[in-house]
Amino acid sequence: MFERIFLLTALCFFCATAQLQAREVYVVRVEGGGSVVVSNGKTLEEPFERYFFYGIDVPTERQPYGREALDWLNAKLPEGEEISVESVSADKAGDWRALIQLDRTSINYQLVYEGLAWVNRAQCRAIFCRRWYIQEHQAVVEKRGLWSLPMGTPPWQWSR
Repeated sequence: MFERIFLLTALCFFCATAQLQAREVYVVRVEGGGSVVVSNGKTLEEPFERYFFYGIDVPTERQPYGREALDWLNAKLPEGEEISVESVSADKAGDWRALIQLDRTSINYQLVYEGLAWVNRAQCRAIFCRRWYIQEHQAVVEKRGLWSLPMGTPPWQWSR
């Protein structure tokens, strides 16, 4: 009986942590509004998956600085670029939110640093989010990116 409970517990732990494992993928394209379409194979002929950036909201192309955010992402993540994706959660629509890294640098964090994204207060609850809040505040103080505008409308209010 104890062995079964141990095996079941170990299996549950493995399944729960499997989604938190980072994996290497290749960029197919960057889409406006903060999502990246990736492939498992460098030939880009593998099945595609879409990931949205965890913990942040990137302006849509129709919003101020949306085009700048998309251009910045396209420059950092060109087609075929190898990146690391760590799935964190899925939203109600089934879209995956992920931490995305390029050369061990968090693209999520860099977007906040550049003033090209807001930290999503409802979503970003991990310990590392504190660092993102601090960087967002610094971007506000230094008027970087969207914070150079008199008042930025965050994406979650834009479509209302």
